[in-house]
Order: sequence, then structure tokens, then C-alpha cells
Amino acid sequence: MESRTHLLPRLFIDVVLPSTIAALALILALCVQQTHSLAERVDAAANLRLARLAGELVVPGNTSPQAALDRSLQEGSSDKVLRVEWHGADGSFWSSGATSTIGSSTYRSEVRPQAGTSAWLSMQVDTKPLRQAQAMVWLLGALCATGILLLAWLARVSIRHRVLEPLSQVRYAVHELVNARHPQLDDTPASAEFVELRKSLQRLCEVQEEQRRDWSAMQRDNAVEALDRLRQSQAATRSKSQFIALVSHHFRQPLQALELFAAGLDQNASQEQQSLFLQMRHSIGSMTRLLDALLEISRLDAGVIAVKPIGFSAAELFMRDRTSLNHEAARHHVALTWHGSQHQLHGDADVAASLLYQLASNAIANAPEGRVLIAARRRGQAIRIEVRDNGPGIAVIHQQRIFEEFVQLQSGESDRRGGYGLGLAIAERLARLLGTRIGLRSEPGRGSTFWFDLPRMPVMERHSSSPQKPAAAWRQAS
Repeated sequence: MESRTHLLPRLFIDVVLPSTIAALALILALCVQQTHSLAERVDAAANLRLARLAGELVVPGNTSPQAALDRSLQEGSSDKVLRVEWHGADGSFWSSGATSTIGSSTYRSEVRPQAGTSAWLSMQVDTKPLRQAQAMVWLLGALCATGILLLAWLARVSIRHRVLEPLSQVRYAVHELVNARHPQLDDTPASAEFVELRKSLQRLCEVQEEQRRDWSAMQRDNAVEALDRLRQSQAATRSKSQFIALVSHHFRQPLQALELFAAGLDQNASQEQQSLFLQMRHSIGSMTRLLDALLEISRLDAGVIAVKPIGFSAAELFMRDRTSLNHEAARHHVALTWHGSQHQLHGDADVAASLLYQLASNAIANAPEGRVLIAARRRGQAIRIEVRDNGPGIAVIHQQRIFEEFVQLQSGESDRRGGYGLGLAIAERLARLLGTRIGLRSEPGRGSTFWFDLPRMPVMERHSSSPQKPAAAWRQAS
């Protein structure tokens, strides 16, 4: 209804009011012109009678003008003569009729006979009929103006009922359709244009209802299909994880037994046999690392690892696998540096240590005879754990692929390193488990930097927490 409140005065001012003002101005002009015309007609008639009477009075031989003056009073006319006076040239004065000061007008005329002396003739005329005629003109004008104002008011009412009310119904219907609701259209009489518009809105409502039903059916079908796919995917993931766990468990026992047998036979073997047993132990170790990595991925995919956030320091995080990483760095002739042990962190210490081990082991393996830096830096309300190396670097087009399973960019060196392309895949899953992500900045020939963020330890917990003994956790390079 707000649009009608604003639109009705606008339509009235733009459409009806100009015509009303023009009609009232025309009536006013006609009334003024008619009153002036009536007054001019009376003046012309009075001057004509005055001139005729003057002509009679100046006729030679007319010694008594009283008869002519009396006769002028008795002539019938719409403009009644009340009094006539004659001032002769010889100083004589003649008059006829009674003097009246109310509702009359006096007309005078100078008469110049042939002798050159002047005389005066005056006539007093009753103007009440003129005033009544003029009043009747203004009354008729007022009636016409009242009729025009009444028509303007009726036009306003008609605009409101025949245009604005149907328009408000259309606005209501469009608003309901926009808000996906079914409008209730009434059947009140309206013009042909609004009837057609109402039919179009009704058809649009029916089409929208059909589309809504089709969309609901499609959503139900898609939801059912998506649920089926999700169940199939979860079932496949569980089956894969169970299969890998089962295979890893059943393969690990024979491999351990083979490793023990090889170690026992190595004691009394010849040099040639010892070389053969060494290769056997290397092969058994490679198979064991592969099975352990597959078992770790299956555990992460199965969601059996529970996260237990606690407060701990960066020094505790670095000390968990420092010895193992130092041995691995020494084997690859890598200078390993640690920095930023004073920071306090909050999260699952075991999962964070596993994630750091995977990133550090990958950096050491990709930077032989190079340098690797493990550092903790403050980034706003978080602590960023960075692992930098000066290895060959990674091109931008490959930076997403390295987190996939069994993806290795340098196959020539992978055999020498003994990797299978599972370390970063495990690290990516560990990061998701911690509620963070792994960032990467790398360019070919300029090394790589991997990082992940952990929240800072709250101040209250920092003062109340007691040092905890690092828990032993299995780590294996992949």
C-alpha cells in the first residue's frame, strides 16, 4: 500500500490537476468577459437614448422640453430611466422623475447648438437588472466550477479504484512469487488490461508451482543418489582400509620372521653369504616401510585416530624425533638446524610430531648433502612450523600432485632414496586431522619450504600446565 500512497498524489497532480486548473481558469475568464459585456451593453443603450433625447431637445421651435423628458421616462426598456435633467443654454432647467442614489448610474452629455452655446443633458438609469444579470453569471460560473471540482474528485476516486487497487494486487502477487509463495488473487472487476495481467500472473504462478515440484523431486533424487554414492564411497574406503590393515598385519609377521632368520644366519656365514644376507635385510626393510606407510594411511582414512589437544612447547615437539632425524640427516650428509624452541603451542602433540617428522624426512631425502632448517615462528595468534631445504625445488604445476599417493617427481633419485611417494600423502592427512593445512612455497633450483600452523597455548593453560614426558611414537620415512 505504500506505492499507492505515493502514486495517487502523483497521478492526481500530473493528470487531473492541470485539466482542473485550466477549466477553472476558463470559467473565470468567461464570467469576467460576460459581466463586462453586460455592462458595456447597458452603457451603449443608455448613451443611445441620451443622444436621441438630446436630438429632440435641440430641434428648433421646441420651446418646452418637459414633454420630451416625460416621454423618455415612459418608454419601456430593460434599463429603467429614473430621472432626466436638462440644463438649457439660456440657463433654464427642466427635470422629470425622482432622484435615487442606490442602484443607479448617471450618464451626462453635452449638447452644442448651432449658436455655439452649450447645454447639458443628464440621465439617471436603474442598474439593478444589470447587477442581477451579472450575479447570475457569477452564480452559473460558481456552479460550473463546483462541477469541475466534483469531477476532479471523482477522477481521483476512479484512479484509486480502477488503477491503484488492481496495481497493488499485481504488486502483491509479484512479491509473493519472488518469495516463492502462492499469491491469493481475488476476482474483483477490473479493466481488460488488468484482467489480462492477472491471468498472466496466475499462469506464472502455476508454472512456478510446477517448477517447484520438479525441483523438489530432482533434489530428492539427487539427495538419494548422493547418499547412495556417499555410502558406497564410505564402504569402499572402509573396505580398502580394512584390506590394507589386514594385508599389512599378515605380511608384517612373515617379514619380521625373515629378518630374524637372516640375522641368525648372518653370524656363521661366509663373506659372500653375508653380502647376500645384507641385500635380503635391505629388501625386507623396504617392504616393512612400505607396509607401515600403507597401514598409517589406512588408519588415517578410517578415522580411528582420536585427537587430544594439550599445551606443549616447540622444544618438546622438536625433541620427539630429533635423534631419529639427526641420524637420517647424517646418513644423507645433510646439515640439520633447529630454531624457535621457546614458543608455546596447543594441539595434539603426537599428531603434530608425526606431521613434522614426515615433512622433515621428506626435506632431508630431497636435499642430499644440503641444508634443512626446522623452525617455529609466531604468526599473529598462531605458531607456524616451517621446514626449509635447499633441494632442487618443485615447479608450480606439480605442487598439488606431490600430496597424492605414490607420486614422485624425480624417479631417478627415488630408488636411491628408497621412497614410495607416501610421506606427503600421510602428512596431508595428518594436517587435516589437526585442523590445519600444509602450505608450500617452492621454485625450481631454489629449494622448498613446507609449513603448517598451530594455535598458541592460552595464557591460563601456559601457567597451569606441567611438563609432560614425551610419548614414544612410531615414525617411519615414506
